[in-house]
Order: sequence, then structure tokens, then C-alpha cells
Amino acid sequence: MLLSISITPIVFSTVSNLKNTYKSKELFNIELSRFKSIEDITAHIDGIYSATNSLPQIDTLAYVKATSDIVKKRFYHGLSEYSLKDNWISYLGAKLFWKHLNAIVEPDDILDYTQGLCSQQTIVFLEILKRKGIKTRWVGLGYKEGPGHFLAEVYYQGKWHLYDVNLEPHWEKVTNHHQSIAYYKSYKDSLFLAYEGIISKSVYNKIMEKVQYGEVNEFPAKNMLLFHRATKAVTYLIPLFLVILILITLFKQKVPSKIIQKTASKLKYKEKAVELME
Repeated sequence: MLLSISITPIVFSTVSNLKNTYKSKELFNIELSRFKSIEDITAHIDGIYSATNSLPQIDTLAYVKATSDIVKKRFYHGLSEYSLKDNWISYLGAKLFWKHLNAIVEPDDILDYTQGLCSQQTIVFLEILKRKGIKTRWVGLGYKEGPGHFLAEVYYQGKWHLYDVNLEPHWEKVTNHHQSIAYYKSYKDSLFLAYEGIISKSVYNKIMEKVQYGEVNEFPAKNMLLFHRATKAVTYLIPLFLVILILITLFKQKVPSKIIQKTASKLKYKEKAVELME
């Protein structure tokens, strides 16, 4: 029974229950969905960057801008999570224990989808820049129980600069755009101009009450990443282990039966030999 349950997700795929939450006001370009890995999307960004920048040393500001533009267009807002066939352990864990247990944090796996939450889109953004040797850190606003938001800061020109690839704020409305969260904590209303019409003033004020920073180039969800990698490995190891166990059991049952058959045939041979001698 356990073998059939563990093999089913590998053999059959399930229909995703994700709802299409794409809104036309988002900067989503479905053509970019062809990029399914960090390596592929980075190569595309490199091409865009190289078209306008020929200097041997990377222009961090120009590269970050190109990356931000592409990531914004690569996703629309929505949850990307593993299906039963992808990782049945985390899938069932999300159903039984904690709904966020199944939210994807592996950058390449996030790119299998067209939708992503603020944390998922930011993970992709951070990963691309980190692999280019650019200093980044994640920024968590608000509270786990909500409201909350997840975004990034990038270090260049001697200071940190804020980027939000998920909510896509209107930076053109802000005089001093892409400053750090620390800067905007002192000038709250100036940053709200970029989010006006995207989130309400009350939500904005609430999430700005609490700010948490990650370490430089730290992955935002290390424990969840480890859990997903481990459970995906177990997903394939369990059926392999069960098949080996079944084969061993069958072998053990077959060997004694062969011994019994050989012993019986020897006894019959001896009985015939005795009869002939008599």
C-alpha cells in the first residue's frame, strides 16, 4: 500500500488548483516564461545589459535595473507551490499541518511557474544578483500574521537601495527613489507616493512599523529550502527502498522453498534406492 502511494505522485500528475490572479496592470510578459532556470534568465539579462553597456567592469546600477525590469515582467502575483507529483510529502504536509509548508523557495523551481508571491519573486531577484557578485539582502516588513511584505535591498554607490519586484511601485512619483528602507522610515510619506493606489495608507503604515533585515547575500528561507530538498529526495528514495525490501522478502521466501524441494527430491531418491536394494 505504501509503495503504491509513493509511486503514484511519480507516475501521475495532478491538476493544479492555483487560481489565475493575473491583473492587467501588472508588468507581466508571458513570453518570458520560457526561462525556467536562474542560469537561463541570467543569460537573457546579460544580453540586455550588454546591448547598452560595453565596459569590462559591471555597472551595478544598470545591471540591477535590467534585472528588476525582467523579474517584474517574468511573474504575476500569486502563490507557486509544489503539486502532489512534485513533492508529495510537502504537499500532504501543507494539507495536514501548515499551508505554507508547500510554498516553493527553490529559485529554479519558482521559475517553473508564471506566478509568485512577494517572497518568491524576491528570491529569484536576489539569486540572480548574488550569482553576479552583487551585494544584496532581503527585507521583511510587517508581521507574519499579516499584514506583511517582502522585498530587497541592493548595495551600490556606497549605500543600500530598495527594490520591490512584486508590488511594482511607481518610483517616478518619488523624488529620491530607490533609497534604503532606513531612509524611508524617516520619510514615510515620500515612499507611500510610490505605493499609492497599490496598497492602502493604513496597510502601508502597519507594515512600516516593523522591519527585519537579512545578512548580506543570505538566502531568505534556508530551513524551508533544506526541508524541500530533503523531502524531494525522500520522495524518490521511499519507492526505491520499498522495491528493494519487497525483492529481498521474495528472495528469502523463494530460497527456503527451493531448499525444501531439493531436500524432498533427495529423500525420494534415497527411498527409491532403498527399494531397489531390497
